[in-house]
Amino acid sequence: MKWNTILLLSGLLGLGVVGATQGLRSPGPAERTTYWANGKLQSRSETRDGVPSGHSERWYPDGTKQAEGVVRDGRMEGAWEFWLPNGTPDVARTGTYRAGVRSVESETMGDGQP
Repeated sequence: MKWNTILLLSGLLGLGVVGATQGLRSPGPAERTTYWANGKLQSRSETRDGVPSGHSERWYPDGTKQAEGVVRDGRMEGAWEFWLPNGTPDVARTGTYRAGVRSVESETMGDGQP
């Protein structure tokens, strides 16, 4: 089936382009970009074989950055930064992640000791 046929069918079914492409995985590395209904950037991420893997960024509908970090096999991995809608750092979510889970091992107490 050709892409234009898939997109036409998805439009008729109300899935939109993103809904139509989620089930179709392109082989190898690619970049996936999504937009809010207002036309502003929503997310941009690198993928491998259709799975998020690589640098990833997300934005709020007003264009303020929401998050940035690296994804491996669809899960947050390594250092991630998060921001609140007003643009200030979200310290509760910023940190180091392993397999999608925030690691508390790298955090320190107020005196600098782990």
